[in-house]
Amino acid sequence: MGFRPDCRRYGMDFAFSPVKGKKMQKRIVVLGGVGFIGSHLCLRLLNDGHEVFCVDIRDTADSPLLRDMPPHPEFRYVRHNIVNAFGIRCDEIYNLAAPSRVRYNKALPVESLKVSILGSINALDTARSEHARILYASTGDIYGTGYRDTSVEAADGCPTHRTLAEGKRAGEALHRAYQYEFGVDARIARIFNTYGSGADLMDQRVVMKMIVAALQNRDIPINGSGEQLRTFCWVEDVVDGLVRLMDAPPTETARTINFGSSHEVSIRALAEKIVALTGSRSQIVHTDARADDVRRLAPDISAARRELGWEPRTPLVEGLRRTISYAEKELADKTHAGMTWAEIS
Repeated sequence: MGFRPDCRRYGMDFAFSPVKGKKMQKRIVVLGGVGFIGSHLCLRLLNDGHEVFCVDIRDTADSPLLRDMPPHPEFRYVRHNIVNAFGIRCDEIYNLAAPSRVRYNKALPVESLKVSILGSINALDTARSEHARILYASTGDIYGTGYRDTSVEAADGCPTHRTLAEGKRAGEALHRAYQYEFGVDARIARIFNTYGSGADLMDQRVVMKMIVAALQNRDIPINGSGEQLRTFCWVEDVVDGLVRLMDAPPTETARTINFGSSHEVSIRALAEKIVALTGSRSQIVHTDARADDVRRLAPDISAARRELGWEPRTPLVEGLRRTISYAEKELADKTHAGMTWAEIS
C-alpha cells in the first residue's frame, strides 16, 4: 500500500501512491526532517519511491505533516543532534537542519552556530565516508542588508550581523572546501522566504504569523512603512527545486542555486491580502522600523531556470488560500485555541 496522508487537510499538490517504473530507489538522509521544509521533502522522497531517514532532535509528533503518518516501510526516524558525529549508510544527504525559531537564534547564538558549523562538518564527514551526494540548505539572508545583487555569481554576499545567516555562510564555505579538498559532491541551495501548509502555527515566518493573527482578529504589526519588498515561494515548489538540484550532474565546484519567487510584494500589501482573504477584522499597525531591515530582497533565479529548468508554479493568492485553510483547521485544535500574537512574535 502507498502512503496517503490527508492531502486536502494540508493543501498539498500531490497525493501519495505506489511508484512504478520510476528512478532506482535510493537511501536518502534528511537532516532536519521534522522541520517545515524537511517534512515536505520527506514526503516527496517517499512518494518518489526512496528509503528515507528523517534525522532530527524533535519528535515526528512535532510536525503537523508527520505526526499522523501511518507506518511506512521505507520511512525511518532517527532522533539525533547533528552537532554530534553520526553515520548512516546512504546515497544522498539533504542538510536542512537549522534552529527554526528566530528567538532561539537570538537567545542561543552559540548553539545556533554549532548546528551550522559542527553539523555541517559531521554531515560532510558522513557524505565523504559513504561517497554520498550532499545538499546544503543555506539562506537568501546571507546577501545581507543593503545588498543589491542576489545573483549566485556574487557568491559571498556581505556581512549581516545575523547569527543564522553567518552560520549558513560558514556552512557554505565548508561544503566548498570539502568538495575542493576531498572530492565530496556538494550542492548549495540558497532558500528565500518560504510559506505554506504544514508549518507550525508558532512558525516565525511572516506569512504564518500574519495569517494566525488575522484568523484571531488581532492587530497585525509591521515594521516601518511596510513598503519593504519581499518574495514568497510555496513550500512544495521549493522542495521540487531541491530535488532537481540534488539530481543535477556534478560540477567542479559546489553548484549554488537561489530558490524563491520572482514576484515581489510589499509587506503591507501582503498583510492587506491576508486580511481580505480571511475576512478578518484585524488592523494593520505600524511599529518602529528596524535598523537592519532590508529594503528589498528578491532572488535572481536565472541559474535555477537555466540549469535545472525550475521556477515557482504556485501563485501567491492560491498559496495563501491553501495556507489559510490549513491554519483554520490547526487553530481549531484545542492545543492552539488560546494562542495570541504575543506568543508567536
